[in-house]
Amino acid sequence: MGNRRFYYWLYKLTNRIIAQSAKKGALPILCAATDSTVKGGDYIGSKRLFESRGAPKKVQSNKRSHSEEDSRRLWEISEELTGVKYLS
Repeated sequence: MGNRRFYYWLYKLTNRIIAQSAKKGALPILCAATDSTVKGGDYIGSKRLFESRGAPKKVQSNKRSHSEEDSRRLWEISEELTGVKYLS
């Protein structure tokens, strides 16, 4: 039992340092959806700790986000998982 308690508290501490609440985690998504200064192709992330915490801000996308092959495959998987097909 002692190890479980230790890992529980270690998890809580680590989460407190690295993660943020669901409310705060939703802010970049809300900002991307509602901020009139955000344009198509902008990426919104968080200001601190490797863009994983903090207030929303515009951030750089990674190389894979520009891959047409990855985009096509993601679209196909999304259609398969949702059962919704879109005509192109």
